[in-house]
Amino acid sequence: MKINEDLKKLIQPLSIEEKEILTQSIKHEGCRDALVVWDDTLIDGHNRYEICTAFDIPFNTINKEFENIEEAKQWMINNQLGRRNLTDGWKYELIQVKKALLMEKGKETQGKRTDLLPTMGKKLNHNTQKELSNELSWSNGKISRADKVWAQATPEVKEQIKAGETTFNQAYNAIRLSQKKKEYMKSSAENIITPPVIHLIDCIDYLNSFEDNSIDAIITDPPYITDIDDINKFVRSWLPLAIQKTKLTGRMYICTGAYPKEVQVYLNVLLDQDKFIIDNPLIWTYRNTLGVTPKMKYNLNYQMIWHLYSKDSPELDTGITNDMFSVQDINAPDGRIGSRLHTWQKPDELADRLIRQGTLEGWQIIDPFACTGTFLLSGARMGRNAEGGDNNLENIKIAEERGCKIEIHG
Repeated sequence: MKINEDLKKLIQPLSIEEKEILTQSIKHEGCRDALVVWDDTLIDGHNRYEICTAFDIPFNTINKEFENIEEAKQWMINNQLGRRNLTDGWKYELIQVKKALLMEKGKETQGKRTDLLPTMGKKLNHNTQKELSNELSWSNGKISRADKVWAQATPEVKEQIKAGETTFNQAYNAIRLSQKKKEYMKSSAENIITPPVIHLIDCIDYLNSFEDNSIDAIITDPPYITDIDDINKFVRSWLPLAIQKTKLTGRMYICTGAYPKEVQVYLNVLLDQDKFIIDNPLIWTYRNTLGVTPKMKYNLNYQMIWHLYSKDSPELDTGITNDMFSVQDINAPDGRIGSRLHTWQKPDELADRLIRQGTLEGWQIIDPFACTGTFLLSGARMGRNAEGGDNNLENIKIAEERGCKIEIHG
């Protein structure tokens, strides 16, 4: 018995569980269904043949006659499409093979009028596609979506669809989301003349690279209590240093969680210094993350922003009505529209507001916890000299894709 690998590719492989069930069935009941052969080449029953030969179990064969291998392939495809357990991925791939076979056969019957071939080819392609769509009993929308997925999906995703591990719809949504994310990341670099630089460095080492009272503004979003083992030790390690490095004529915006212990730590540290005035805490609230219905406590849909300034700081630019209030109501970055790159990412609109309101063109803006670069990119777009540091290479690689330059020291 010959096994033609090109023909075998048209057979959907069995899962481990399915193969074990078939093996036990054949071992106990014998090979009840005959194998189909074309002369001495197997065209149906590959799994049964493998099991029978492995356990020396007899089997019967039925011979089919075909003019050529293309005709044998069409028979195999039609036979496979009749199977109930065939996944949508396999159905689609088999239909595409069948389409190619029919197209090739159609071209052979068109004659040698090369001037007519382009028109005839388009008509044949349309008719063939419609015929095969009807054969699948799929809607035009499903066919169109499958076409787009097959044209753009990686080989790994195609194999997942064929194995039934994901659907065409899920793959289509993932591809669209990936495209939206790429478009969003590309848009981050628009209108930037001087890209911000992010250094791969610890925040303490980074802050110590500046002279005291040399930074115009620090706008940052450090890790929250949910990511830090000792929040008190962490805040006291960097915040007094950041205050020390900032000019008296400057400003600071520090985003934090609204957890009581975290708020307490930041208040304790901020109240221990007398360089800057502590404004009423700003609130960034978002309404597009509902979560589960609470039973014992309310869902948290806001974060704190500590605003520090002095009597020598320039006036705020709050001419727009929404800018003058301490509550900033802006939706959070949304993974469904491609604008969310990490868990605690701040929205571009919030970054734009803070930088426009509290800093001046030409100022040096520093972010010692730069992450994926939201504050720095916003600053660069608005004519500020933006620079930052972060100790997470994965995050700053994303920032690089968004338009930042990265510097890795050592």
